[in-house]
Amino acid sequence: MVSPWKRKECPALYQSNLLKRLFTFLLLSVSLLFAQDQADVDFKVSLDYSRFSIDGGVYLDVYLMIPQSIFTFVEIEGGWEAQVVFQTALIQDDIVPYDPDRWTRTYRAPDKQSIAKLTWVPDISKFYVEPGDYTLQVTIVDVHSKKKQTMRRPVSLELYPQDELAISDITIASQVIKAKKENEFTRYGYDVVPNAQRTFSSSAPMMYYFFEAYGLSGTGDYVVHAQILSLNGDIVQDFPASTKKMPGTSVVEWGGLNTAGLGSGIYKLSVEISDGVTQKTATQKRTFYILRETASKQEETGPKDDYAGLSASQVDDIYKVVSVIMDKKEKRLFEKSDDVGKRRVLTAFWDRRDPDIETPVNEFKVEFYQRVQVANRDFGIESDNGWSTDRGRVLIKYGPPSNIERQQSSLDQKPWVTWEYYDIEGGVHFIFVDRTGYGSFQLVHSNARDEVQDSDWERYLE
Repeated sequence: MVSPWKRKECPALYQSNLLKRLFTFLLLSVSLLFAQDQADVDFKVSLDYSRFSIDGGVYLDVYLMIPQSIFTFVEIEGGWEAQVVFQTALIQDDIVPYDPDRWTRTYRAPDKQSIAKLTWVPDISKFYVEPGDYTLQVTIVDVHSKKKQTMRRPVSLELYPQDELAISDITIASQVIKAKKENEFTRYGYDVVPNAQRTFSSSAPMMYYFFEAYGLSGTGDYVVHAQILSLNGDIVQDFPASTKKMPGTSVVEWGGLNTAGLGSGIYKLSVEISDGVTQKTATQKRTFYILRETASKQEETGPKDDYAGLSASQVDDIYKVVSVIMDKKEKRLFEKSDDVGKRRVLTAFWDRRDPDIETPVNEFKVEFYQRVQVANRDFGIESDNGWSTDRGRVLIKYGPPSNIERQQSSLDQKPWVTWEYYDIEGGVHFIFVDRTGYGSFQLVHSNARDEVQDSDWERYLE
C-alpha cells in the first residue's frame, strides 16, 4: 500500500545508533526545561491513537481533542489570543529513538465573552517506526501561563501479518469527507477528522469510522459487515453487509453510523471483513461512548424513563458500570426491581446528582463517562474494560489523584503504585500492587472509608 503521507523527517526506520538516540533524548529534555518548574495541570485534553501497517513498519496516528477555552488568553489588537505548544514523543528504554513531533497552535477569540464558547478542536501527530513496545508521551504547554500537562500511554506496535487477513485499529472520527486540499487529516484522498473522545451526543449523533485491512487474496470480492455491540457483546444494531471488488491485497474502508437511537452508555463498534476467495475473516472492535442530553426538568411532565426502549440486558450492562458509584441502597433497589423499575432507578440516580437541572446536559453524567473513558484507555488489559479494574474503579469514584508515586519492580519485590488524594476525608491513599506481573494492579490497602484496609499489605510485594 502506498504511504498516505510523506515520511516524517526522523531517523531512518530501524535506526539503532545509540549515541543519536541519547542525543535526541537530551534534546527532548532541554526543549521542555522552561516548563519543568510548573506542576502538571489537567487541561482535560483527550488522547487516542490508531496503528496501521505500511512499508514494513508501523504507522502510529496520535489523536488529540483540545478544549481551546481552558487555555490562558491575552488581549491583542483585534481580540484575544492563546498559544499552546504540543510535543509528542515515543520513548523506549529511557531513550527517544525518533525525533519528537513539536508544533504550536494559536487560538483566537474576537472578545473575552466569546472565549467560553470556543469549541473542542482535533489535532494529530504521526510516527513511522519499527515494531516494539513504547511509551507515548504527550506534553502540552500553555505559553502564557507556563502551565503544562504531560500524558503517558504504553503503546505496543506490532507488524501486521503479511500472510493472514488482518484489520488495523479502527479510527473513530467526527467526520470523513472527500478532501478538497491535502492537510494533516488527509488519508487516501479523504479527510479523516478523529474524535479522540470517541463520544457522541444528540447534538452530534453521526459517528464515522476508518480502518485498513491487509492480507486479502487480491482478486474477487470481499464483504464488510459492521455492528454495534453492548459491553457484554449483545448486538445493539446490525448493519447490512456490503460486498465490494478487491482493488488489491489491502483495502481502505470508512463509513458513517447514526447513533441517535442509542441511550447513554458504553458501546463497541465491531467491523468484520471476509475474503470471498479464501473464506477467511478478520474482526476488529473499538469502544465509543454516548452522552445523551435530556430536556430541562422544568419542561418535563409525568414520569421520566431515559432508558425506555433498551433491552433488559442493555440496562443491566449499563448498571455494571454505573454501580461503581452507586450506594448500597441504590444497588439493592435496582437488583430487586423489574425491568421497568430498573430503568427508572437509573434515571432517578442521574437526576439526584444533576448539579444544574436547568441545563440540557447532566454535567455529573458527562464527568462520569469521561472518567470511564480514561479508565478504559489507561487501565484496560487486552480489552477496553478498564473501568472494572481496581485503578479504574477508584479513578471513576474519586477522580484523578492529587499525587501518584510509582515503585518499579526489582529482584525482591513486585511493582506497586500509590495514589494520594489530599481533599478527601482529610487525606487518603490507595496502594495498588501488580501481583501477577502482567500490569493488572490490584488494590491491596487504603485508609479511605469503606475501602480495603490491610496494614500488612507489603507481603504482596514478595
